[in-house]
Amino acid sequence: MVELVEERVLCGGKRVILVQREYSYSGRRFVRDVVLFGQSVAVIPLRGREVLLIKQFRAPVGDWILEVPAGRVEPGESPEDAARRELIEEVGYEPTKLTKLSSLYMSPGYSDEVLHVYLAEGLRFVGSNPEPGELIEVVSLELSEALATVLEKPVADAKTVASLLLLKHRLDTQSINS
Repeated sequence: MVELVEERVLCGGKRVILVQREYSYSGRRFVRDVVLFGQSVAVIPLRGREVLLIKQFRAPVGDWILEVPAGRVEPGESPEDAARRELIEEVGYEPTKLTKLSSLYMSPGYSDEVLHVYLAEGLRFVGSNPEPGELIEVVSLELSEALATVLEKPVADAKTVASLLLLKHRLDTQSINS
């Protein structure tokens, strides 16, 4: 059994905390640095066969990234409520139906982040309200075009690739079972 021996906070920011954990296993001890992030959501707004993506400036990579709307689950908020909030904030649509497709570890080698992926349907435009500093443009693409566009990039956004493939699998499975 792996036992957590000690955890020390190294530093913290607005969205993450970096801790150092010491573990014990079979008489051996080892240390890991861990980014504590918590839960996040990715939302795939679907209109017919078109998905609404966002082109967003991402400061850590200094570039515009084509991605699914996404964001952090805030304290006291359910993942479904976060998905609804993020979709309205970033794209301006409120879904009448949210379906959870999967939950994924984003990078378990160094972070505890769990991403919940939702399909949003029955979209009603209510107007967007991005956070200050969020530079966002909405892009509407047919699903196969969205996948091709994202996969042709030199470096793709992992949550977007995973989300679009989950949606494609769901739609393919539904058509087979129909």
